Amino acid sequence: MISPYGREYLEKLNRYLEKLPDDERMDAVMEIESHIAEGIASGVPEPVILSRLGDPRKLARAYRSERMNGLKGVRSFKDVLSLIGFYCTAGLLSVMVVPVLAVVAYGFGFCAILIVLAGILRTCGVTWINMSIGPGMEIATEYSMLYALVVGGIVGGIAFASWIGLKKYLAFVSERYRRVIPGKQTETTV
Repeated sequence: MISPYGREYLEKLNRYLEKLPDDERMDAVMEIESHIAEGIASGVPEPVILSRLGDPRKLARAYRSERMNGLKGVRSFKDVLSLIGFYCTAGLLSVMVVPVLAVVAYGFGFCAILIVLAGILRTCGVTWINMSIGPGMEIATEYSMLYALVVGGIVGGIAFASWIGLKKYLAFVSERYRRVIPGKQTETTV
């Protein structure tokens, strides 16, 4: 019977293996759990078994490394094309797409708020705020709020669409990363 200390070890191992696909992570944890149970059944004290296994973080790193090494030689043509597609979309394209969508989303969002605020202030009698459709086509003060709501709504809609596009693009790149490079994790997150 595995003690609460042993269960804690297995939970930590499970957490450190979180980047692996669920079935592989569960197989790894069950393998270690089986190893601990067999050791206990053969009379080896649980603390000795756990000390032989070492730090669960290092054990998880070894599992991930073994998995990545196993994948290197088994890449199919489809996997190679997936990698190329991922690096093309995540590399050069992201350098342009992410900043542009972020600037449009937040810049236009801020401008939409300022436009509506300007409409409120102009309706209240602030004279230094000018609103016009074009040269010599000044908006009458009584229509300032309506004009500000329409223009602010259009600009805000562009901001919202850009924000949604940014979220979808980042989700797409993250999903491609998980699909193309499963189990890849930086040392700082482990």
